[in-house]
Amino acid sequence: MRRIVFVGFIALLLIAVTPAAAQLPFAGQTVIVATQSSTSIGGPVIDYREDWERQTGGFVELRQVPFGELFDTIMTDFEGDESEIDMIIYASDWSGDIMGGGHVLPIPDDIKEQIDWGDILPLYRERIANWGGVTYALPFDGDSHMLYYRKDLVSADSPFAAAFQTEYGYPLGAPQTWSEYRDIAEFFNGREVDTSGLTAPIFGVIEAQKPEAQSYWFLMSRAAGYAKIPGDPCFFFTCTEDKPMQPLVSTPGWVRGLQDWIDVSPFGPPNMIDSDVTAVRRLFPSGQTVLALDWGDVGPLSVDPERSVVNDLVGFGELPGGEEYWDPAADNGAGAWVTPENGVNRAPFIAFGGWVISVSARSDVPEAALDFAAFMAGKDLAGVLATTGGTGVNPLRASQFDNLELWINAGFSEESAREYLDAVRATIADPNAVLDLRIPGAAEYFAALDTEIHRALLGEVTAQEALDAVVVAWDAITDSYGREEQLRLYRQSLDLE
Repeated sequence: MRRIVFVGFIALLLIAVTPAAAQLPFAGQTVIVATQSSTSIGGPVIDYREDWERQTGGFVELRQVPFGELFDTIMTDFEGDESEIDMIIYASDWSGDIMGGGHVLPIPDDIKEQIDWGDILPLYRERIANWGGVTYALPFDGDSHMLYYRKDLVSADSPFAAAFQTEYGYPLGAPQTWSEYRDIAEFFNGREVDTSGLTAPIFGVIEAQKPEAQSYWFLMSRAAGYAKIPGDPCFFFTCTEDKPMQPLVSTPGWVRGLQDWIDVSPFGPPNMIDSDVTAVRRLFPSGQTVLALDWGDVGPLSVDPERSVVNDLVGFGELPGGEEYWDPAADNGAGAWVTPENGVNRAPFIAFGGWVISVSARSDVPEAALDFAAFMAGKDLAGVLATTGGTGVNPLRASQFDNLELWINAGFSEESAREYLDAVRATIADPNAVLDLRIPGAAEYFAALDTEIHRALLGEVTAQEALDAVVVAWDAITDSYGREEQLRLYRQSLDLE
């Protein structure tokens, strides 16, 4: 209802201020937009494009393809003899190929001014939207992984607290480590619990394990706690000239992360290996699981009365960490497990980095496309999308964190709004956070990882065998692009040069 009211208000406003047809700046121009086939991300274009069309006289044609095909669709169009796509909404970790490949236009200062550029958090406006010191995209969505849990069940006040402590030997509470996460998932899986007056068995966890979807990001969230070395940003590859671009993906920390994921799988729904984030966003708000991992999308969905039965029962937090991490340089270069001083190596994963909007360098209507991009990434619409469940848009602006009423009006209680925003803010600001891979070939590296971890989840190969195979594939991809050049771009993406 809130979205309908907003759309109606904008429509009335535009009718009041729209100039005569002859003065419409983009009359007769069509902007072809490509993004994924889902109500998430593409849905806002469908919902709001008519407002821009009335204001400008332009027309928006939306082309949606499955996420697994989106990168190839974009690159085929950009590199073909004839290019049709004018604007793309895409994964920021494809920046090396798209921005670095010279396929999109720099963002002019007047467009930045139009969307209140300074309001966007520095992570997204200074790093995610840039390549080689030039801004090529408008941030549309602020992405990072976070933890969701049933705080009525997972707390010291829970009716299950005494039984949990007896079984596992420590107090029940929000999991701080992946081991605790696994224990909680095991303890609750199949247990009858009360949810909004209904007593029924519950699953321990729901995560996205489906291949050719989002699974590899969730592996990386787990591996980060065991493999991210504090103070060293090089998580995917070595990044020194004496060891250029050696894959780290088969080191003991990564292997521990994958084995953990294999071990927790029995505590989810039987079909979890075929589940993507849409299942996470359906099952957790409907009260069917105790734990869940996702981007920020579950937050607004958990307070949507049409989709959720757990409003005000949800706890929000940073991802758990490893109780130890693997340091290849420890023990005089032999490698060793290191125990952090505080007992937890928390390494939140800025998974995906957010959806961004760019305009094709080959567009026939670049001014119209840039204007529509600014319309979609504008401050006011961003506030509506971030607080509306199902849009796929998560908070990325300072104004969204400073304005608690924005979230309370969306259905959050004051307490849950603060907890949700604090968890997002802590994740983004964590000094040990891991940025997603953004170099050329990122989609190829991830496709190889996706294939092998699926085989491990199916039990066809061990965790070590799967990740050893990934190393072979990653080395071949790196060599195809040029190892020295990939090292330069990897270091550049990490602000090391």
